[in-house]
Amino acid sequence: MHNIEFLTPDHYETFKQLAHRLADPGNVSREYFSALYLISGNASVRDILLPYMDLEAGEIRTGTIIDDNTFDKEALTLVKLVIHLYNNKEWVLPTELLGLTEEDYKLAMQAITLCRAEQFETITIPEKKEA
Repeated sequence: MHNIEFLTPDHYETFKQLAHRLADPGNVSREYFSALYLISGNASVRDILLPYMDLEAGEIRTGTIIDDNTFDKEALTLVKLVIHLYNNKEWVLPTELLGLTEEDYKLAMQAITLCRAEQFETITIPEKKEA
């Protein structure tokens, strides 16, 4: 049994908002939800990928994402991981993942875990930090 950990309360809220747009959540694969988890946790990746997503159908049009956009190294790694998790059309090397910031590395590892056919016991949503 595993725990789903969101990075911040905003990450959880964004994931929830995007997931609520699904017309039939029961008909969407865990691969889509793992990609949605990663997209929800990184604003620059979200900005790149949202135009390629049909949020109601739970589909991502991955064919031209890489060719249509310019990326910094970290965003490219995360976008390739989203595509790999969703439909295995891109490859991400372990060395690319190791080069991510700590927060994005955690995001990537959790998304990979979500993609596996595992049972989840709990969801952890961090408390908002007071200023």
